[in-house]
Formats: sequence, C-alpha cells, structure tokens
Amino acid sequence: MSDLPPVTAPALAETLDALPGRLRKKVDDAVTRAAAWPVSAADGRVTVAVDEGTTVTLVLTGGVVRTGGDARCSCLLAPNCLHRVAVLALAPVHDGLDDEPEAGAQPEPGASGPSATDIGLSAIGEYPASGDGGASGGQPAATGARTAGLAKTIGEQPAGGQVPGDETGDVPVVLTPRQRDAAEGLWRAGAAVLAAGTSGSGLVLRTALLRAVHEGRANGLHRAAAAGTRVAAGLQSLREARPQFRLAELTDDLRELLTVSHGLRAPGRSGGTSADLLGVARRGYDPQAGLRLYGLCTVPVVAESGYAGTATYVVDRDGRLWTVTDVAPGGADRAARSGDTVVALGEAGLSHRELTRAGMIVSGGTASASGRLGAGRSVRAVRATGAAWTEPPLRALWEQPLAEQVSRAFAALAEPVGDRVAGSDLVFLTVRLRGAATGDAVLAETADGAPVLLTVADDHPELAYRENLRLLGAAAGLELLVVGRPDPGRRATVEALSIGLAPGTGDGLRLPQSWAGHADLGYDRLHRSQLLSGQQPAAVAGRPPTTGDPALQLLRRHLERVVSGGRAVHALADTQERRLRQARLDLGAYLLASVTAAARHRPRDVFGRITVDDGDEFARAWLAAAVYERAATQALIEASWPA
Repeated sequence: MSDLPPVTAPALAETLDALPGRLRKKVDDAVTRAAAWPVSAADGRVTVAVDEGTTVTLVLTGGVVRTGGDARCSCLLAPNCLHRVAVLALAPVHDGLDDEPEAGAQPEPGASGPSATDIGLSAIGEYPASGDGGASGGQPAATGARTAGLAKTIGEQPAGGQVPGDETGDVPVVLTPRQRDAAEGLWRAGAAVLAAGTSGSGLVLRTALLRAVHEGRANGLHRAAAAGTRVAAGLQSLREARPQFRLAELTDDLRELLTVSHGLRAPGRSGGTSADLLGVARRGYDPQAGLRLYGLCTVPVVAESGYAGTATYVVDRDGRLWTVTDVAPGGADRAARSGDTVVALGEAGLSHRELTRAGMIVSGGTASASGRLGAGRSVRAVRATGAAWTEPPLRALWEQPLAEQVSRAFAALAEPVGDRVAGSDLVFLTVRLRGAATGDAVLAETADGAPVLLTVADDHPELAYRENLRLLGAAAGLELLVVGRPDPGRRATVEALSIGLAPGTGDGLRLPQSWAGHADLGYDRLHRSQLLSGQQPAAVAGRPPTTGDPALQLLRRHLERVVSGGRAVHALADTQERRLRQARLDLGAYLLASVTAAARHRPRDVFGRITVDDGDEFARAWLAAAVYERAATQALIEASWPA
C-alpha cells in the first residue's frame, strides 16, 4: 500500500483510541492483512477496498489525512473499527513539512519553522556508531573516570556534545510545565518500547511513541522528537522486514531518546536546562561575505527516517569546509539520482557532481553556524574553476597531523548530526593499499605504516560504494588520497567516501579527465580497466585492525538483546558480568548487573500479585549502561588510532 497519503500522528492515535479493548488485541494482525488491500485515488480522496462491501475513504487536506474523522469506513462497526486503524497504520507519518520550502531550498534569514532539509538532516542521526563494541585491552584509568562520570550523572550530562553557541548555546533554559509533561511523555514512551522490545512493540506502542513525538515537537523539544521519530521509523522498518533495518542503529536511537528526555525531565533543575537538550527546529542563516569555493567531494545521504539526497563539501580560500545539501523524503534511489540535480545556489546551473570538480563564486549568500550554505533569493552564484586535491587550498586538508584529525573527528561524532560543523567528522588520509580484507573492506597503511581499514560507507545496492571497494581490494600497492569518516565502533576503521591519486604516484589509477583527479565512491563507478595494466605490486603482509574489545562487545550485545527481546528476555539471561570484571571493566559489570536486577525485580503485594511497575527503574538502569558502553567504546577506539 505504498500509494497511501501521509497521516498525522494525532489522527492515527485518535482512531486507535476509539477502538474497544477487545479489538486492540487484534490490531497488528489487521495491519498485516491490510497490506494487500487495493488503493485508488480520485478527486482529492483515497479509497481502500477492504472487500466487496467495505471501503475505507481518506479525505485529504493539503494532501494529508489530518484527523481521525478524515478516515471513514463503510462497515457496520465504524467509526470504531479495525479497518480505519489498519489503513492509517500503513500510511507514512506526516512530519509537518507541507507548508515549507521546496526540497533543497534554504530559508531567508529570520524565517521560522523547520525546513525539509533541517528536519531531514536532524532526523538522519546519522552516521551511527557500529554495534561491534570497542577497543581491546583493559580500561585505562582516565577512561574509567570519564565513563564513570557519564554513567553517574546521566540526565545531567547531555549525550551528544555542545550545540554551536550562536544557535542554542549553554544558557540555561527554564522549561514550561507543558514542556516537562512532553518530556515525561517521551521518556515513558521510550521506556515502554524498551521494556517490550522490538518483538513486543506493535502498533499500540508505536502510536504512543508517535503521539509523544508530536507533543514534544509542538512544545519545542526538537532533539528528543527527532530521536523518537527515528525509533518509530526503525520499528516500522523491522515490521516491514526492510533489509536496511539495523538493530545497532535502533539501539543508538533509543539511547538518544531516553538520554535527552530523561535530562529534560530530571528533578532538581531549578536553575534551568541546558539549551542543547532542546535542539532547534530551524537553524539561523546569517549573511556571508563573498565566498570563493572549491569543490571537494559529493556524498549520498540515506536515512532510516525516510529522507535521502546529497551533501556536497566545498572549501573556501581559508580552508574552511562548507556543505551544500539536497535532502528530502525518499530512499536510496533518490540519493542515487540527486547527485545530478542542480545545486540550489543562485543560477550557476551546476549539478552536485559537477560542483565537486569545479568552483563557485557566491555573493549575497547565507549560511548556518555549522557551515551549511543557504539558497535564499538574494544569493548570486557563478561557476569558477576548481582545484585539484594536491593544490591549495585543498592540499592543506591532508597536511594536518593525523592525531589532530582523529581527535577533531571523534569530538564531532559525539554531537548530533545537525549540530556538527561541516566536515568536522571527516579525516583526510594518504594511504597505500595492501589488499582485500574481510567482506568488502580494504586493508591499507598510512604514510607512517599504521594499518587502517577502508570500509563501505553505505551498503544500499543503488550506490556504488561496495563495487568500488571490491575493485580497490585488488589494487594492492596503489597509493591514494582518501576522504573518509572514522567508524567510532571499530579500531582504525574509516568509511571511505572519496579517493584520489596521491602526488607522485603516476598512473596507478587512470581516472577520466572529467573526474578532475578524484572519484566519489558513492556515485562514480570505477572499472577494472582503469587500474594500472601489467603486474600489480605484491600485497603488503599484515593483518587488519581488530574490531574492538570482546568485553565491551559482550556488553553491547546484552544492550541490543534488551532492545530486541525486552525486559522479560533479559531477566532470564546469563549476563556474564564476570567476564567484564576480568577485563577490568568493573563499572560496566556493575551497571550490567543493575540492569539484570531491575529486569528481575517485580514489586508484589502480600498476595504475590504484581503491583504497579512502570518500568522506570529498568529504563534508567539500561540507559546508564548504554551511556557507559558508548563512552567507553568511543574513548578506547579513539585511543587506538596512531598518535
């Protein structure tokens, strides 16, 4: 039923609330059956044929089903019937973007309300940490102190770093009673999903979460609402058995939702709440002086939340990175096409893939503090010559010491995607390829001889990453310049985004002249004929970097098992805290034991009956362990990079 129009969360919740209790138990089965019902549209209405005598009619306002009353069924039980709920449950959830600028367009300075690009990027979340765990070895004292502080002060230390000061800053914000109620609703909805697990989170829990997200967004809790949207999208992807579903991503999104909502609802905050916990709906765009820009690379963007598109990185004369984005509702097929769409900056007429190999002079431009260029009516842009990666100002990106690059990138990866300064999460490496490693990864070594693993940034088949990495795995000895993003869950691992020939390496890789000396691995498809003909250099002996510490991986698996199976499954599990203590992760062992104790503890009255248990203690225990695991993994992985 992909032809269904979007529906607002309150409309879905309204129809579900109207169902009697006996029918709520059957709603998930009804949704499964509804996937086969035919859909037709005419005269601003959508009709779903349930059977020969029953139809559900959706009345649209601005292309959206806005209230429960806009879904009408012809059966005898209407309006309190399963048919309406089943149809609306299959429809995409409307995110309030119908009155916004076209995709890719940015607002004029002073405009208010979220744009499609802003919400799309903040909902992406994304560049998620791997679920593989952390680095090997025991836990250093400094790391233990850091993670202990994070775990103990949960709700007071917001996950995700600081938002740029001129957008939200650290100025305390006093929440209104409605905002606190909305934060409480988001916390309880997230805790309910955690307690039930994905196996028990049907339509009722997903609708409750979407209702909480709607209330949160309406009351200005944008960061928590974005996390809740991603969790709801993950649950829907699992229900529909989409191949791109990742339990690790859902675990990270649920941790973010609970961390932010708990921080907002935490008692004893008479002095106010840090504004970075609130997030922003739309980032301010300030006027910029004339910019001379040079294209660097173009990267496809695909989000589980239903947004996709392209982000093009450009560099100004001073070496600062900026981004030009085209993100809108869609999937990997849109990301694959959007590289050829025209950049929404003035009337230069350049596509994203052309801009990455050319230059641009921009006047009257606007940009957010994070470096995202706007496309207001005042912007004037003309095409200019570009620069090779080996020429200034691009060359300076590869001249920065690797240790400084890694430190900057990991600090950026700890922040929400929408708050990261453009390009701050990227590293620029000079490597020699050793050969293919496990899967589609390529083993390489830096100029200092340190091993590094180049991996696929996105495994959607519509994108060229996987094919290109497989080809490069057969080109041992090739020296390359690489633009990539560190994987915060694996040792010395980089998601390769773009490559170019290292200076002085000759014709080891013959690229078309139109590619201007580099290939964007998500878009440009390499061919074996482009590799140097004749005998290839022998592969350098070596082993790929290990993926992480087994003890932290064990902790991560327990956290993900809770998300999958819920509280009941974890209560029966052997958590093996002893292995964590043997690895000197005493705090991790303690926190995991706390999760187990909270899962097994059920308050009972004198007759042995379970009393009221809202799962708050269990959610807090899981959240403390999840924050610890994330901080410990990221700290140890960062330390594993060569100094």
